[in-house]
Amino acid sequence: MKYFPAFWVITLFMFASCSDDSGNPNTENDIPFVTDHFAVDAAGNTYLAGFDQVSSNNQDPFIHKKNSRGETLWRLRYEETPVDGRAVLVAWSEGRLYAVMTVDGGSVATNSITRHQVVPGAFEGVFQSGYGVGGGPRVSLVMEIDSETGKIKKGTFITARLTDGNTNALLVPQIGFSNGRIVLRAVAAAWPPGAGTSYVRFPNISDADRIEDAFWLRYEIELDFSRISKADLLQSTF
Repeated sequence: MKYFPAFWVITLFMFASCSDDSGNPNTENDIPFVTDHFAVDAAGNTYLAGFDQVSSNNQDPFIHKKNSRGETLWRLRYEETPVDGRAVLVAWSEGRLYAVMTVDGGSVATNSITRHQVVPGAFEGVFQSGYGVGGGPRVSLVMEIDSETGKIKKGTFITARLTDGNTNALLVPQIGFSNGRIVLRAVAAAWPPGAGTSYVRFPNISDADRIEDAFWLRYEIELDFSRISKADLLQSTF
């Protein structure tokens, strides 16, 4: 299996799904999914997610918080390594700030995304604590951000894998919340994960399940990021 760039183009449609767990497929369409890099909390503070172009071929992700008067309260870069990183989504839910970021490789440097702007233990006891094997494809991190300090409180990587086990691309263009869980819509270039506490290839999946050269998925993740509780393979784009 190879990495397919075509899946970066996301279109909005209604969808149906088939599930890899024992429950009925979740086909609700009324969750207010967030697709934006801008959020506002109850106090009128704003949060802008994006990336700094620090060189001709390198990006570093940031979130910028301002108060209701437009004054900067904090602005943090979450990794400052040769790995490309971007903050792509922010969402405010039930008094908590969540973000989705992407990186295209792993790093153990002190300014890497898992070590730079983090609360101690932020990536411990989670579904996937690191990028995995290999480098190059963009993968996603889903996280809770401390809205007072900007630091990552808890987070997990979510990646696809090639048949040889190397990490491959998985993007999360939409995030929502339902029944005390984080709900994600995702697009994977290679074999996506199924439900569980660590990566296990989504069961009974083949290239015949691809739409537009990619797998389209819906995930429910626990708020402590310890497990994917539900994983649905979608039968159309979203």
